[in-house]
Amino acid sequence: MQKQRLRKTTLLFWLWIIPLSGLFAQSVNLEFNSLAGTKNQLPFWLWANQLGQFDPNSSTVQNLSLNAFHQKQFGDSDFHFIAGLDLDLLLADENDIRFTQLFGGLSWKFLQMQIGAFPEEEVYAGLSISNGNMAASRNARPHPRIRMGFNRFVPVFVDWFSINGFYEEGLLNDDRYVEDTHLHRKALYLRLGKPETIEITGGLEHFVMWGGTHPTYGELQGWGSYFDYVTGSAGDENALMTDQENVIGNGYGVYQGQLKKEWEKVHTTLYVSHPFDDRSGMQLDNYVDNLWGLHFAFQQEQPLIKNIVLEFFNTKNQSGTYHLVPDENGVLQGHGLDNYFNHGIYRSGATYQQMAMVSPVFAPLIVEDGISKGFESTRFIGFHIGADGYFSSEWRWKGFMTYSNNYGQHDGQGGSTYDPSRKQGSVMGEISWLPNRKKYQVRASLAADHGSLYDNGVSTTRLGAMLSFRYRIK
Repeated sequence: MQKQRLRKTTLLFWLWIIPLSGLFAQSVNLEFNSLAGTKNQLPFWLWANQLGQFDPNSSTVQNLSLNAFHQKQFGDSDFHFIAGLDLDLLLADENDIRFTQLFGGLSWKFLQMQIGAFPEEEVYAGLSISNGNMAASRNARPHPRIRMGFNRFVPVFVDWFSINGFYEEGLLNDDRYVEDTHLHRKALYLRLGKPETIEITGGLEHFVMWGGTHPTYGELQGWGSYFDYVTGSAGDENALMTDQENVIGNGYGVYQGQLKKEWEKVHTTLYVSHPFDDRSGMQLDNYVDNLWGLHFAFQQEQPLIKNIVLEFFNTKNQSGTYHLVPDENGVLQGHGLDNYFNHGIYRSGATYQQMAMVSPVFAPLIVEDGISKGFESTRFIGFHIGADGYFSSEWRWKGFMTYSNNYGQHDGQGGSTYDPSRKQGSVMGEISWLPNRKKYQVRASLAADHGSLYDNGVSTTRLGAMLSFRYRIK
């Protein structure tokens, strides 16, 4: 029976490949990945930030992937159409065939609409542990959504002041605690200056999980309360009591900041991502909790070191160790125990397909009866280093090193749920061979973990490797 299912899955995969290879004429790639890890899991850097492509709880994974992208301009107009897909056949502990990405979009001048399952745009050379945004990484599989907004920063009156932003609605259609949860997201960014002198960018992103069907409370308020959801308002008399006392739905977000300066030989970017889970976080009571990053992009042609990213992250504060604290009038107000990206009603938290949609440092994922129940540890401190470069025109390299000290959650008594804390270190090295003017690429990666975060407090060393072959069809 297993062999029959395997043959059927493989046949379906190739039946997709044949017509799609002809449809997407601009860029079509076929890729094979083989991964293995010791002690029944893959090391962190073999699965993290891979768009949810590989299951971390599999000891071996064989993956055949078709990647295609097409972009077309309509005549001499300002209209452009884009479409892309990533079709994956996975042979692991559980075989699967799926679209990791499937999307289309239409743009006109600086305006754009995208629909489908599309990933976050990669920044900082793909070396950041959270793609520069603690609340929206490239770790999980993209979920279906519609996004409308700008496709670039747009100058306003003068060329040294510009804005960017978007408005988005999505559906978390995986197996989760609250079925058919909607995910709203909006962003607004302002930019001053130019990178030749100095460029300053700042913005806000707001997320809200809303609607869906709760296993205990049944169908939660939907489109009739949409304005309350997107404005972060308290629920009306028909809402759950917790939504009447706080805000309706599961709201969270980030403040984003960036400072960029371009010199002749190196472009340097300093960035910060500050999470908030409620009003105390928006008012910066948790000001010490941030992802800080520094990106150096060296401008020489094919240098030994092309990019370096240095990051420091801290989420230990969470606005304090107690939730209710008295204000100046002695009235108890909600304050601490933010427990980032977890939620009491939307218990699956900021996860999709049992992987973190936020920074992959939020871990491990709690899974019960095949359903995500959020993150076991949301309080941690650590650092990350990522770098890449060239050995020659045909040989490239990339490496990661990450360390975190994890405290679990605030226990409500002034302590932590992890006592003692759990330390975790992860490294990865990769070499790529891209022969000049050839249609193929070969990559080999070695990775290792050491620590107690993923093994219930037991210190464990885990090794792994990946071999990849990519062929450019068109």
